[in-house]
Amino acid sequence: MSETQLPGLWPWLGGGDPGPETRRWVQYEDGTLGRITTTQRGEPVLARPGRLLTQGEYDVLLTAMRAAHDERVAALKAADAARQVRAYRDLVSAGISEATARQLSGYTGPGGPP
Repeated sequence: MSETQLPGLWPWLGGGDPGPETRRWVQYEDGTLGRITTTQRGEPVLARPGRLLTQGEYDVLLTAMRAAHDERVAALKAADAARQVRAYRDLVSAGISEATARQLSGYTGPGGPP
């Protein structure tokens, strides 16, 4: 198959060369971030709706996204730890042995009812 039989597959077939490799940053409409590398000349066509960002904008959004993630994980861990303490206390109060209460609740804190 010759290059002329493959129209549109490779923009550089038929005489042109690919452009230099460039990195672009994007925020998609669902809020996710991405980095894309392209050899396409001009503005890249995004695979799904979104907007191109500067690297600075991307870095600010990524930092904020990571901070929000870390806060969410910390809140989930704190809620889980509180749930374990409550379950442990309830089990011990119901007359379940400490060892069994620990196993059932997942509580690993200091001995005795907290």
